[in-house]
This record gives sequence, C-alpha cells and structure tokens, in this order.
Amino acid sequence: MRHSGFATLSLAACFSAVACASNQPLRYAEATSPYGDAIITGDEIDAQHAPNAWDLLKKVAPRYNYLVDRSGRAIAIARQRGKSSISLGTSESAMVIVDNARLNSLELLQNMPTDAIDRIELLSSSHGTSVEGTGASAGVIHIHTRFGS
Repeated sequence: MRHSGFATLSLAACFSAVACASNQPLRYAEATSPYGDAIITGDEIDAQHAPNAWDLLKKVAPRYNYLVDRSGRAIAIARQRGKSSISLGTSESAMVIVDNARLNSLELLQNMPTDAIDRIELLSSSHGTSVEGTGASAGVIHIHTRFGS
C-alpha cells in the first residue's frame, strides 16, 4: 500500500508539472480552485438553457448584481457587498474578459449566444487582482468562446 501511495503522489506531481508548463488554465476536479474560483464547463452551460451570455451569468454566478438601464441594456456587473462597505468608484465592477480581450460594453453579453461559449472562469477578488491587476478588485469573469481561445 505504501508504494501505491508514492506512485499516486508521483503521478500527481507529474500532472502538476505538465499543467504548469502549458499555457492552458488549470482545471480543478470539483470545478473550483483553492482561491474560491469556479470553472463552468460547456456541459454545465448547455444544461442552463439560457438564451445569451448575460442571462447565463445571472444563473451561474449569483455572487454578482447584474444592473441594466431603463431600456434593459446591460450597464454593470457589481459584486454584492454589505451596507457598511466602502465603495471606491469603479472598484465594485467585475472585469469581464472574452477571449483575452477586456469588454468595455457589457451589451455584447446580451447578444452573445450561449452556443458560442466553451467555458467560463470566475476569479475571486484576491485572485483576480493578482492575475489582472488592481482594476480587478471586484473579481474577473473570463469567457472562453469555442472559436476564439
């Protein structure tokens, strides 16, 4: 039994070395990472039956508030905070990245069909800041399309 444990440990070390050597993001067995992040796979996306990426995010990422203007256009994705929290300007808006390009207008999400999405990675505020910089203090939503990345 000791040898099989060592073999399992060695195999895990080899897997992590290969995963770190590649440019592909790590996939976690439970679709979560040690940072509190989440990965929504294509199968989970298909199971939601959402018409577009905006409605899909509202279902799979309830940690955010999805704000629209009077005509129904997407204007912001803000993290939920307590009443005594201090808001520092745009630090409350989540950063949305589609195929490694940051979105300036969230209306694109209302026009993006869910069939085009391969996976979504949700990064927490601490991990998002370490990966994308200080503009990601409310978290990061990475959308990988089937055609782009």
